[in-house]
Amino acid sequence: MRNFRSVLRFELGGYFKSKIYLAMTLLFVVVLMVVLSFPNIKAMLSKQDSGMQQAAIEQSDTRNALAVLNQSGLLSDNALDRFMSAMGGRSLFIVSDDEQELRKQVQSGQYDGAVILQDAQTATYIARNLALGDNTASNIYQAMVAAARYDALSALEVSEAEADNILNPAVNVNVDNLGVSQNETFFYTYILLLALYMAIMLYGQIVATSIATEKGSRTMELLITSTRPNSLLFGKIIAAAVSGLVQMGVIFGSAVLFYHLNANVWAGNAIVASIFNMPLPIVGYVLLFFLLGFSLYAFMFGAIGSLVSRVEDVSTSIMPILLIFIVGFVIVVTAMSSGNADSTLLKVCSFIPFTAPMAMFARIAMSTPAWYEIVISVLLLVATTIATGVLSATIYRMGVLMYGKPPKPAELIKVLRRARTHGAVVKQNR
Repeated sequence: MRNFRSVLRFELGGYFKSKIYLAMTLLFVVVLMVVLSFPNIKAMLSKQDSGMQQAAIEQSDTRNALAVLNQSGLLSDNALDRFMSAMGGRSLFIVSDDEQELRKQVQSGQYDGAVILQDAQTATYIARNLALGDNTASNIYQAMVAAARYDALSALEVSEAEADNILNPAVNVNVDNLGVSQNETFFYTYILLLALYMAIMLYGQIVATSIATEKGSRTMELLITSTRPNSLLFGKIIAAAVSGLVQMGVIFGSAVLFYHLNANVWAGNAIVASIFNMPLPIVGYVLLFFLLGFSLYAFMFGAIGSLVSRVEDVSTSIMPILLIFIVGFVIVVTAMSSGNADSTLLKVCSFIPFTAPMAMFARIAMSTPAWYEIVISVLLLVATTIATGVLSATIYRMGVLMYGKPPKPAELIKVLRRARTHGAVVKQNR
């Protein structure tokens, strides 16, 4: 036990003193501070020079706006008013220039765009640059449809109030949600899954690389003479898990701090509010599945790291494990994005230990799995993690003294059988 504590303290000290570890943590904290404080920073900068601000306002009176040309007055005044009110989300300017002049004004940037109304059913949208996701043409269509409907009802001598009742009836739709709202849970579920994915990928490979480095430099031969191999393996894995949790705690804790310091500017943002108002049980499940998932993969990474003799061989040797993990992550994210967090494939993955840390967590956050499904998934994950830990410890004890090319799976199984038989004989003789 003393050896284990010594290894754990040494490995933790290596992480916490690492310049890369500290720099990455500080970088994430600074980025979160800037992003979450940006609206307030922008507001402060905009108030420094009121003269420049007023000039900018006067200059932007027609920029970032939409010019509307009622060509030859073919659209009635009533229809034009209806069109303008239906396009209320944009700054609109009625102009009387000809079409060619209007195109030049849009091209020069005086207007962000223009609408030429040929008649009640025909319009042309002139865009300076058609941006990605530009829905102005769709808004123009809806505005013209609304104006045409009001004109048609007016021709039938229907009053404006009656037309409003016909076209905009007071319809109430009540939502009684018996489970979770995926609109509120999707973003923080995705962020937490991404953090889990990055932590396992990063720290798992660090464990494998660290073991391979010590073995390649022959340092391992000196370590195992004074420390039990199991203490070395478990010390490295637990140290990596603790350092990962500390780093994630600092990053997410700083995000929560900066969010509350700037809560006034994010009050109306439903997406940001949903991220920072996640239920406390979700945090508990994150910690549970992080510890179990990380331990499972770290044991495998550690075992493989002990079998290679050169650091250059680590990435190739761990590739099958990485592919399993990446495929599981893609399956979970795809199911989440489709809105079906209870798909058959995701249910199956939530009971496979290698994908359960992500799949079951996604189901818990975005749907309502039965309590016994959660218990079965966690128990299978715990059992698999323990079995993998025992097997990895056996491989580690043998692998640290094996040099040359990594053994093939068939050769490794034979070695494990001989080691098991030898261990049984030793116990029997004792």
